[in-house]
Amino acid sequence: MEIKGWLAGLCCFSATALYAQEDKDSLQNKLRINGYLEAYYTYDFQKPSNHEKAAFIYSNNRSDEVSVNLAMLRATYQSERVRSQVAFATGSYMNANYSAEHGVYKMIYEANVGYKLSPKSNFWIDAGIMPSHIGPESAIGTDNISLTRSISAENSPYFETGAKLSYQTPNEKWSLAILALNGWQRIQLPESSQGLSLGHQVQYKPSERVLLNSSSYIGNEGLDSLRIFHDFFIQVDATDRLRFLGLFDYAIQHQSNDDDVANYWTVGLQALYKLLENLNINARVEYFNDADAILFGSLAPKPSEIVGISSGFDLHLFDGLFWRTEFRYLHSDAEIFKHKADQYKSANGNLTTALCWRF
Repeated sequence: MEIKGWLAGLCCFSATALYAQEDKDSLQNKLRINGYLEAYYTYDFQKPSNHEKAAFIYSNNRSDEVSVNLAMLRATYQSERVRSQVAFATGSYMNANYSAEHGVYKMIYEANVGYKLSPKSNFWIDAGIMPSHIGPESAIGTDNISLTRSISAENSPYFETGAKLSYQTPNEKWSLAILALNGWQRIQLPESSQGLSLGHQVQYKPSERVLLNSSSYIGNEGLDSLRIFHDFFIQVDATDRLRFLGLFDYAIQHQSNDDDVANYWTVGLQALYKLLENLNINARVEYFNDADAILFGSLAPKPSEIVGISSGFDLHLFDGLFWRTEFRYLHSDAEIFKHKADQYKSANGNLTTALCWRF
């Protein structure tokens, strides 16, 4: 009897250990740790005394000093029916874009969970802090054609907090989403905003080389102001080496105590060419019009329009490691770019170089 009991206990222990190992192996297959680090230096030809670029620039926004734009570590879980991402970050990007948040929220790059509502179709609900559904550019630099972000990307949300219902067709040509959000790039709603904002996203891929996107946002920006925003972009891989990205944004904003409706709009074009197997060159031209001073109203004097051009190269040094360099020139119809002697000019030129590591 003792031998039988010992054998039974051994079998039970072995089975428990086997199941525990299977669960561990399953978790290891579903859980991934990754990160991103971008260190940069910008030489500003006007040498602003405060080491800050223009107030409407939020990424790579420090000048004449070595800085970290984004240092991020992320845990990702993906199974058949559940997905989740949690990421913490620091850097000048976080300081600028999360300045309105409180406490630990200033360091949360991402924190969301999703559930697949149907086992047979790609129909999901996700909730939490998520990447924005607006625009083609990401906070992660190597996802973008250019090193610095466009004026459009800098003045639309990089992240959002809320819930999203999304669906992708079986042939992956169409992706649809509707969203309920805590406002325009916010984690916590301020006291001046009441109620949730709404958004949508439709993406269509007629082929592997073409992507069309339509995204919208509608929500209160303050107690008496309603913003309606639409983003459209198209990305085309003309050849295996040449990519184009075209963008058009338009927004209207209405104050309840004002009969007039204000608006702003922007248009831009970017191009990337793979010169060598490990070397890309890129260029960008952009125009931003805010004649009604919706976004640039806090600047003095208030600019009505800003034009920008940039050009750069990306060198792939090692697996996940890139050296990126870019020259950028911006011109405004108002003197908004700070000069070294606390004077302001209507134009600004700068040269940025960065080491970007995705692991």
